[in-house]
Amino acid sequence: MTEMNTENNLEAMQRAHGPLLEVKNLQVDFTTDEGKAVHAVRNSSFSVYPGQWVAIVGESGSGKSTVANMVLKLLEPTAGTVTYDGKDISGFKGKELLDFRRHVQPVFQNPYGSLDPMYSIYRSIEEPLRIHGIGDKKSRAKRVRELIDMVELPESVMSRYPNELSGGQRQRIAIARCILKDAPIVILDEATASVDVDNERYIQEAISELVRGKTLLVIAHRLHTIRDADQILVVAGGRIAQCGDHASLSDQPGIYQDFVQKRSGGSRHESV
Repeated sequence: MTEMNTENNLEAMQRAHGPLLEVKNLQVDFTTDEGKAVHAVRNSSFSVYPGQWVAIVGESGSGKSTVANMVLKLLEPTAGTVTYDGKDISGFKGKELLDFRRHVQPVFQNPYGSLDPMYSIYRSIEEPLRIHGIGDKKSRAKRVRELIDMVELPESVMSRYPNELSGGQRQRIAIARCILKDAPIVILDEATASVDVDNERYIQEAISELVRGKTLLVIAHRLHTIRDADQILVVAGGRIAQCGDHASLSDQPGIYQDFVQKRSGGSRHESV
């Protein structure tokens, strides 16, 4: 009874605050080099409340990563809006955009693209502190060493460059940068899809600590990573085809139930 009351109180608090992220009637169209019109995302809407964990799943090419990129303001929608804490992010510029980037932090499937190849690992982690005027050179160096230790990498990686690290090590650096920014919203875009089993296990544990008490949007294709999500959005053909938690969607005939049944006897690394 106490646990149920706690959950009800949390839900009531979330609804009273209103959504932290809200996507309304989102649409993305583009034309291929061959002149073919593609509707990547079609009339999609959903809300993410404070402290909530929302997962977006679907086959490759279904539009789930496109949605994440628009939430991060890395892509502009053809139509529709994305709001953060009640404000339309399409108008964010300058300091407002910089503040938004500090509050919404991604960890991508391939972290190499988010690490400047010309920067050492030390500079990649230290740069946000320097840009925002946090601490002096000595205190920033101490903080970088602490973060390297937190993600269980040797201090020697600080002098290395992204191309000198493995995929799993680069993902740990991405997590270190995410911890540094302490953003209230974390967006994970298939963050463990390209790492080996040992690194995946560690990264999942590190992410669990990283997102404790935060609002979480996860783009995923592995069933075991989304079972505990508060809300699962199933994307197909650029549309949100189903919405619910794992239990309700598993009992409901449709795409998600088919996914569960196909994978129930298979490898934990099988994709949607």
